[in-house]
Amino acid sequence: MTQHLLRACVVGAGIAGLACVLAAASRGLRVQLLDEAPAARALPASIDVVPGMLRDLAHLGVADDCVRAGFAYHGIDVLDRQGRHLFELPTERLAGPRWPAAIGIQHGDLHALLESAARNHGAALHRGARVQAIEQHAGHARVRLADGACHEADLVLLATGAGSELRIALFPNDPPAQPLGQIWRYTLAKRPPGLDRPLIAMGGPGRRAMVLPVQHDMAGIAVSAPVPQADAATPAAQMRSALQSFAPPLRELAARIADDAPVASRPVLSGVLDGPWHRGPVLAVGDCAHTLPPHFGQAAAQAVEDARVLADLLGTTSDRDELFHAFERRRSARVRQVHEITTTAARWDLQPDGGADLSLLMQRLMRTVAQPA
Repeated sequence: MTQHLLRACVVGAGIAGLACVLAAASRGLRVQLLDEAPAARALPASIDVVPGMLRDLAHLGVADDCVRAGFAYHGIDVLDRQGRHLFELPTERLAGPRWPAAIGIQHGDLHALLESAARNHGAALHRGARVQAIEQHAGHARVRLADGACHEADLVLLATGAGSELRIALFPNDPPAQPLGQIWRYTLAKRPPGLDRPLIAMGGPGRRAMVLPVQHDMAGIAVSAPVPQADAATPAAQMRSALQSFAPPLRELAARIADDAPVASRPVLSGVLDGPWHRGPVLAVGDCAHTLPPHFGQAAAQAVEDARVLADLLGTTSDRDELFHAFERRRSARVRQVHEITTTAARWDLQPDGGADLSLLMQRLMRTVAQPA
């Protein structure tokens, strides 16, 4: 039975959810965003808006705002454990000549820009709305909340992350994303003088650091390490201690992290749904469908690419089944290629390989994402 798309519910207000809300609302659907958090998320972290992601944000109409809020850069410097410059990872202008190659931006700023754009297109955002179940009735979806409220929709986009109860309930036969034995910690600090593009520093096994300028006076710091044992030190002290194992330019950053600096921590997970990404009226997007390590900025980039493809397809079809099948044709193989590349990079962190070549891996990635999905 043909199900025409007029109403959509998006569950989850991370990057994937907000970008998909914007995509659907900009195509004229009546969109409700449901998020269980009582307030907007603003992690003490930076987001690397890599060339493909900036291209897709331009397609969604928010690239100019992102460039104004962030810090434009070209190229990424890679240092060894002694602080010697190994090579530069190039960044191409995939968004076109109007925009820079890439930008760094604060996590909260990107979320706020996507939310503002979605509201401007008429989307309704509901905070503190915990979804208890998603049911199908007469071809439509009924999204039931814990407080007893119910929303009906023709399309539900599930953007709640890989480990959510809803993802497990709707895709019970798909294995959960697998931990890779690594954790990343993120914080924000004053930008070091002269840092005008990202810096990646190699450490010991399982250890890598990245410094990303996000504003003229602010930078994001991210440090990876093997999953630690219990540690009584504060998260900020753990970050400072971790930086001491890197080259001098990174050790100097430790003093910029205050004792009370907020720190976000996330384990590195890896996995892609085996079967179809849809169940009944529900389509999984972002981490629900593909959980990628954060390497090369692809976890966020592929979430936004989901939204870009959704916007394209909603402009050409209003049939739900046709949309689902077309979405997976354009996304599945590409995501699996990116997943293999980023997972390889994460495993190299933990188990250095004599044949590991980060530059060649980056070249493979650039060939994969050079053209829009």
